Amino acid sequence: MESMIVYYSKTQNTESVVKRFDIQAKMIKAQSQDPNQKHIVLLEKPDIRNVDHIIFACPVHGFQACRIMKAYLESLDDLRGKTIDLFVTHHFRFAWLGGIQALKQMRQIIHKKNGVVRHERSINWKSHKRESDIQEMIQLFQKE
Repeated sequence: MESMIVYYSKTQNTESVVKRFDIQAKMIKAQSQDPNQKHIVLLEKPDIRNVDHIIFACPVHGFQACRIMKAYLESLDDLRGKTIDLFVTHHFRFAWLGGIQALKQMRQIIHKKNGVVRHERSINWKSHKRESDIQEMIQLFQKE
């Protein structure tokens, strides 16, 4: 099974988690890194057509999935038949302070593209359990 992590990271928190996986990773690049940018112009869109297992990862911005990830997901074609996992990173200790909403937004876009999400996690950057949460997530997501 060919796997890939497609991610966006502004402050490198998300990227630091991505680098811990033993999976090829590609970053989405946009013309502007401004999290408040309304019109997103994607400069680099990772090609996932030949990928069976995809992990989408991004930070939470303003209590929602970052706009760059949402724009990338909206740009995708049919996701039918792919194994999809999601994770977000956020500053607050509790997932209900943005993490849950961000995952829901990503899941809704993926469902519109005929995709089904297998696993999803919210990594709370200020949580004392952050390290164990990351390790548990990596093990879970890398299982086939």
